[in-house]
Amino acid sequence: MKNIYITSGTEHYLRQVLEEHPTHSLQLLQNYSNAIILEESENPTVLKEAAAYRLLQSRGEMKGYGSVTFEYVMVRDEEIPIFLKMYQTIVSILSDTRGLQCIQLGQSKTQNKFLIITFWDSEKYYQAWKTTPYHAEVIKIMEKNNSQIGFSHIDTYRFPEFSHDFK
Repeated sequence: MKNIYITSGTEHYLRQVLEEHPTHSLQLLQNYSNAIILEESENPTVLKEAAAYRLLQSRGEMKGYGSVTFEYVMVRDEEIPIFLKMYQTIVSILSDTRGLQCIQLGQSKTQNKFLIITFWDSEKYYQAWKTTPYHAEVIKIMEKNNSQIGFSHIDTYRFPEFSHDFK
């Protein structure tokens, strides 16, 4: 089974990690205040400190450009079947959404947290998706469970846009 690993750090440090592991599938992602590395692997991670998720489902293909959204959703035990059914509905609708490259679902190995990762051609497509009633359902679950079992939140990143960003 594939796993998703995510670590954060300074951009300088993360670029060193990329240089140390050129044969691994590591993706550098950035936003205005943070940088992360995303790794998908069936093997143990090469990252020293990483959050680990089981990759439950993946549809589409990451293209290596655009915007990436991480929706961390805390779910109580009794809500997991409801959440998974809702996710299947979302995937069937998102499959035909303009600008979507890939959608993935991960489940934390240590807590009742799910991770929905969506890869978009650009952030404008994610912004359009946010206005749908299906996205509102995800937000409703996140808000409902925030105070009860942990902190749900959304982070948005982008792939480096210029060749000098990769060095």
